[in-house]
Amino acid sequence: MNSWSYYSSPAIAIRFRYVALASAGRLQALLAVLLAIALTISLGQPTVCNAGQSGAQASEDSAEKDSANDVRVITYNIRFLNRGDGPDHWDSRVDSVAEMIRSGDVIGLQEATRPQIDDLLQRLPEFDWYGVGRDDARDAGEFSPIFWRKDRFKSGQSGTFWLGPDTTAVGKPAWEARIPRICSWVTLQPIAGDGNPTGAAFAVFNTHFDHQSGLARLNSAKLMLEKIAEIAADLPVIVMGDLNCRPDSQPIAVLTAPSASNDTSKTVRLVDSITQSETKPQGPTGTWNGFKQIDPEGRIDYVLVRPNFPRVLSHLTADPKTAAGRFASDHLPVVVVVQP
Repeated sequence: MNSWSYYSSPAIAIRFRYVALASAGRLQALLAVLLAIALTISLGQPTVCNAGQSGAQASEDSAEKDSANDVRVITYNIRFLNRGDGPDHWDSRVDSVAEMIRSGDVIGLQEATRPQIDDLLQRLPEFDWYGVGRDDARDAGEFSPIFWRKDRFKSGQSGTFWLGPDTTAVGKPAWEARIPRICSWVTLQPIAGDGNPTGAAFAVFNTHFDHQSGLARLNSAKLMLEKIAEIAADLPVIVMGDLNCRPDSQPIAVLTAPSASNDTSKTVRLVDSITQSETKPQGPTGTWNGFKQIDPEGRIDYVLVRPNFPRVLSHLTADPKTAAGRFASDHLPVVVVVQP
């Protein structure tokens, strides 16, 4: 009569079959089987386990090394501190916004007021920042602040210009806009763990175009190119912002138009990072939700870069929620991983 027996160890399970043996040879056959099992365990198990562990560790080490220079950039309109926002008031959203910022390396915010910035800084001691209020170049009005990780970057030059014919006209609306608009910028130098420079410096611009005046948006786009050429002519450039216009709009066309071969007046060309991503863009197609629902046609928040300078590895439109399951802001953050 035939039957099945099993032998198992932490690394191996061996199944074998035996048949009824003659009385004289049964013991000898069984001993031979047990000896074969013992040899398989002693010779095979260490080799298989050790090879698997070292291979996985090598893969992790390689991934960490490959991503060491990657920079996670986030642009996020966090909605100003509005006392009439009810269940979407800042107090209900601040922790979710802070958690979103914490996931990045360089972050540009729009509509941030000084109390909101202070709330975030209390929760994010690992970040440094630069920005000014648009009403008085100090603390009044909305900021377009830039945050960066202290252990990864050291700031160089920084500044803010007003979006208008006179870029130094503090607090002055321009081009049919009813409120002043600004762009804040900073140059960042990557640093090693010991604080020494490593890699190339790059410039970050963060802005918020007007939501009502088409003329203001168009002229702001033209002005941005002029100021980028003036401030960061030879640097990798990242432009972040709520531009209040869709991808097929004239301001976006101005910002991303290629220069003619004989045109030396335009020294800066930008591209939409979503078109440059080396991996398929992820997340919703729109970035506006109004605290109600995502508008799939409402992509108005952007990260723009110079062509391949920096290199764009991925593009994500994220959808963070509060503890109550509501939108963390009336805009969605855009997360882009670049390699300057």
